[in-house]
Amino acid sequence: MPDIAPISQLAIAYPFLTVLWFVCMMAASPGYEFLGTVIFLMIGPIFVMGAGVALGLPVRLNRRLSRWWLGNWWVYILIAAAGAALLISGFNIPERQVGVIDGIPFDVTTPHSGLLTAGCFVLTFLAVNASLPFRGRK
Repeated sequence: MPDIAPISQLAIAYPFLTVLWFVCMMAASPGYEFLGTVIFLMIGPIFVMGAGVALGLPVRLNRRLSRWWLGNWWVYILIAAAGAALLISGFNIPERQVGVIDGIPFDVTTPHSGLLTAGCFVLTFLAVNASLPFRGRK
């Protein structure tokens, strides 16, 4: 039977992913209503984790692909490096945002929201689909 992300792994990943999403989305936001944003960012990672589990199902349910996924620890390192590179790039590439919030115009420069979001998605996928501790090939 292939391994499917256990609830305990999701419970451990949730606080870390919530903090990651909170930091990235608040950094990329030109302005926010604090309470609503905090509530959204506490619930949002649950849906993102669900999407990560759903995207990882083909890897987990196909026996041959699952064995490959579990036996190649270097793939985890490559995915983590890709996610970290996206986050670093996102914080280093500015994005100009212009608009109006509650009738107050704004024109600010923030970190690149697309790269930050992509990095968060990649790291979320890894967190919910990685099998740690590593169980080598059988």
